[in-house]
Amino acid sequence: MKINPINRIDTVYQAYQKQQPNRSEATKQPQTDKVELSSEAQLQIQKEKDAKIEQLKSQIANGTYKVDSEKLAEKLLSAWKSGAKIDE
Repeated sequence: MKINPINRIDTVYQAYQKQQPNRSEATKQPQTDKVELSSEAQLQIQKEKDAKIEQLKSQIANGTYKVDSEKLAEKLLSAWKSGAKIDE
């Protein structure tokens, strides 16, 4: 009895192709992740933002706010390297 290995490969390949989803269908609807925050979490985040803003406002009003020149320079350099227009 002679076994033709090519026929076997074709059969396996066809079975594999039937199991795979159609590529055109897969590209039509890309899957994305979605994160939703609870209303309590959103409220907590807003409270923290408001507290930080009030802290900064009081520091500016009192004259105690200090600019971190190193951070500022890093941000400006990063923006410049990315091609962003700083003067706009």
